[in-house]
Amino acid sequence: MIYEDADIYLEWEESEIPWIKIFTKEPYKELTDVPAPLRAKLWNIYEVVEKEMIDYFNPSKINMASFGNYVPRVHIHVMARFENDSYFPEPMWGKKQRAGTLELPDFAPFEKRLRERLS
Repeated sequence: MIYEDADIYLEWEESEIPWIKIFTKEPYKELTDVPAPLRAKLWNIYEVVEKEMIDYFNPSKINMASFGNYVPRVHIHVMARFENDSYFPEPMWGKKQRAGTLELPDFAPFEKRLRERLS
């Protein structure tokens, strides 16, 4: 768990890339089911995560996804993508393109920065 408050929590997805999942604590099925103030909060948290990923990891691109087919509740995947990751330009659920050659900074300082920004 990276961060948690009364409404939302953030977790790492185990991966070769920086990949965070943002969940609402209440298991809403669709984004339109989420009350407007919480939807705004969810989007604000997404923006903080995206900006911190860009500043800290310097990715080629940020990917955002929200499928909910396997986990049928509102959650957002935020992924820092790099041209030399294993799947780029495919999605992380796509066909592997190569053996990734990433040299990323330690995730611990990033987590600390993110917690400070969200607190």
